[in-house]
Amino acid sequence: MKPIIRCAIAVLCVAAASLAGAQQPADATPPLRGHVRSAGGQPLPDAEVNVDGARSSVRTDAQGAFSVPNLSKGIHTIGVRRIGYLPAALQIVTPLANDALTLTFTLVPSRQELDTVKVRARINVLAGIVVDARNRPIAGATVDLIGDRLRGSADTTGDDGWFTFTAVRSGPIVLHVVREGYVGVTQSIDLKDWRGVVVHMASMDTTLSKSKQRMLSGLGNTSRHVWLETLQRLSRRNVQSIVVTREELAPLGSIPLGEAITRAPSAVNLLRDMQVSLNVACVLLNGRQMIGQVSLDNYDADDVEFVELYPPYMRPPSSVMAYMGIAGCTSARSALMDSGGILYAVVWMKN
Repeated sequence: MKPIIRCAIAVLCVAAASLAGAQQPADATPPLRGHVRSAGGQPLPDAEVNVDGARSSVRTDAQGAFSVPNLSKGIHTIGVRRIGYLPAALQIVTPLANDALTLTFTLVPSRQELDTVKVRARINVLAGIVVDARNRPIAGATVDLIGDRLRGSADTTGDDGWFTFTAVRSGPIVLHVVREGYVGVTQSIDLKDWRGVVVHMASMDTTLSKSKQRMLSGLGNTSRHVWLETLQRLSRRNVQSIVVTREELAPLGSIPLGEAITRAPSAVNLLRDMQVSLNVACVLLNGRQMIGQVSLDNYDADDVEFVELYPPYMRPPSSVMAYMGIAGCTSARSALMDSGGILYAVVWMKN
């Protein structure tokens, strides 16, 4: 049986799987094994690895390796910390008894100014590096932080590929990264604490037409406008709107998107409305393509980066209605309001 790897985001982790050498009892799970390394590829000993559901943490050995035994089956969050580095986080699904899962965490080194921030105030920090396919830093990349309810933020990477955002509110966060000559990248996470991320960018295929290159890079006028609208929606969203990130979707695998949303903790308040509508929503694809009223189960959760959900009992943002006003979506009775309404979903596919 081929093992299944689940990774919350392309951040901090490169996962690989191998079959276990011996059969185990049907109710057993194999040890969770992995390695922790620096951005330069060196093993990091004495890193602390915490797994929710495990009674205690473990530490990496001289080769940066770790093993966590006796995990219960299901979804687990793994946290990795080491002095001098930003924390890493990942969600996985504990594999079946005859499978073994091996993870590799890449930790981003911290900086002196961030250590000063940590001493002065208890705030969230999201920082990291942007690298190419050979793990070389990319300078001059624009990193937009989308989802901070206070404001949108942007940073430009230096020669070391580094970017930093401080005083970031907890909750769903989207990173949108663009650079001339590279394919634009989007990563979504659920921020609860300090976090270090590694963003990988692919070089642009220069044989493509100039217009195609501009579209893929995210630097074209249309792309810029769409992301500005998205930034405004997510920074101003109210408590009723919901964002389901890649971090929540990844452990659920290749199940239909509608089913995955009903299992996502962030969407628990939408469960009854999803049941009433049979997972049908008025869908806007990638922030600009009007799809209309379709089942969210038409999409595979593995192919989706994040989803914006606007319940039937709230007024959708004007930027959504600007695209969907002529979609012909019909009202369904809401589980919370007798007057009914339309469930709107902005579905963003993975790059």
